Amino acid sequence: MTFEQCHANLMQIRRSQGTRCPAVRIAYNGITYQGRLMRADSDPETRRLPDARFGVIVLEGLGLARGPETILQIASIPEDGICDLPAS
Repeated sequence: MTFEQCHANLMQIRRSQGTRCPAVRIAYNGITYQGRLMRADSDPETRRLPDARFGVIVLEGLGLARGPETILQIASIPEDGICDLPAS
C-alpha cells in the first residue's frame, strides 16, 4: 500500500466513525490485526520526511486499559488491507 492509498482509506474510515482514532482491522502478511489507530505516518501532519518511502501505522488495543502497541509497516499492507471495524 502506498502512503496516498493509506491516507485516503484512513480518511474515509475516520469520517464514517467520526473520530481521529477509529477502530480498524488490518490484514498484514496473512494475519489480521485490529485495534484503535493511534498514529499513521501517511498523515501529512505526522510524516517526518515528505519523500519517505516507508512508514508505519500504530494500533492500540480496544480495551479501556493501555496495552502494548502494534506497529505495522504501511508498505507491507495490501491495497485492500485496511477496513472499518464495526462496533459490536
